[in-house]
Amino acid sequence: MQPAPQNAVAVSFVPLSPDARKSAAIVPQPPAVSVVVCTRDRLALLETCLESVRRQSYPRFDVLVVDNGAAYPARELCMRLGVLWVPAPVAGLTRARNIGSRAAGGDLVAFIDDDSVVEPGWLDALVAAFEAPGTAAVSGRVRYMRALADSRGMSEEDAVWDCARPAETFDRATPGWFALACFGGIGDGGNMAFRREVLLEGPGFDERIGRGRLLDSGDEHVLFANLMIRGLRIVHAPGAVVRHPSPPTPELQSERRCSDLRASISHLLFVWGEFPAHRGAVWRFLFRAVVRRLARRGGQGEGARQAITLSRWQSLKAVLGGVRLYWLAKAEWRTSGESVRSGRPARAPEFVESTSGPR
Repeated sequence: MQPAPQNAVAVSFVPLSPDARKSAAIVPQPPAVSVVVCTRDRLALLETCLESVRRQSYPRFDVLVVDNGAAYPARELCMRLGVLWVPAPVAGLTRARNIGSRAAGGDLVAFIDDDSVVEPGWLDALVAAFEAPGTAAVSGRVRYMRALADSRGMSEEDAVWDCARPAETFDRATPGWFALACFGGIGDGGNMAFRREVLLEGPGFDERIGRGRLLDSGDEHVLFANLMIRGLRIVHAPGAVVRHPSPPTPELQSERRCSDLRASISHLLFVWGEFPAHRGAVWRFLFRAVVRRLARRGGQGEGARQAITLSRWQSLKAVLGGVRLYWLAKAEWRTSGESVRSGRPARAPEFVESTSGPR
C-alpha cells in the first residue's frame, strides 16, 4: 500500500440506518439555473459581466452566452472562461433570448444584459422568490450607476433618480395588473428569470420587437402580460440586484430620454394593437401618465430629473418618431409575413460549445 499523499485528509464512512438513508434521499436539491447572457460585439463588457456571475455562491448554475455578433467574437472568451457558447447569427435580442431558452438546461432561466454586473447573492435572491406557489417569473432590481465618461463602464456612483421597488407579487387579482405588466411596473429585461417550461410551453419572446428590430424595446413587458393573461404569477425580488450603466452627463441623459420616449410611444401603439381586450387599461394608463407629466412641469416633480426634462419640441419630435416607427414596423411585418405573432422560441442550434459542465 502506498503512503497517503501529504495534506491528504482521512475520511471514515459510517453506514446509515434505513431511516437516515430515507431522510437523505428526500432532501430536495435547489433548482438548477441557466444564466443566459445575450451579447453582440462587446467583449470587454461581456467579460466583466461573466466574471461577476462566476462569483455567485449559488450551488447549481451554469452560464450560457448567446452570441448575436456576425463574426462570433465571444467564442474564444467563452472557451477561456469555461462557459457555454451558442451562436445566433440572425440579429435580434428576442431571437437570441428564445434560442437561449431552448438551449438552457436549468429548471430556471435567468437573463441579464452583457453590460451589467450582478451583485453578490443575486442568484440566491432570484431563486428564493420562486418558492411562492404558482410563481412563473421573477424580476429583480436594476440598480442604475453613472457610466464613466461616454463609455458603458460603470462608476460606483448611483444615478440620482435610481430607487428600489418593494418586494411584491403580481397576478390578475392585482389592481391595474395589465398596465403594470406592459409598461414597466413589474420589472425590466435586464434582470429577470423564468421557469423554463413556462418559456417553452408558451409563445416566448415576441420576435417582431426588441433590440435589433424597428420596435426595439418592451419585449419583456409583453411577455409578462402574456404570462399573467394565462393566469400565472410574477414576483419582484428587490434583493436580486444587477448594476447597469446610466448616462453620466445631462446631454447624454437628454438624448436617452428622447430615445426612451420614442420607444415608449411605439410600444404603447404595439400594445394597443396586440391586446384589444385591454384597451381600457391602456387608456387609463395613458391618462395617468399625461397627468403626472403635467404635474412635473408645474411643480417640483422628480427632483433631479428636472435637469433633463425635455422641451416641448423634443417631446413632440419623439412622439411623432414613435408613431412613425410603429407604422414602419407594421409594414415590415406585412412584407416579411410576420403580421401573425412570431414569438415561438426558435429551435436551439445544433452547435453549442462548452469547456465545462454545469456547476
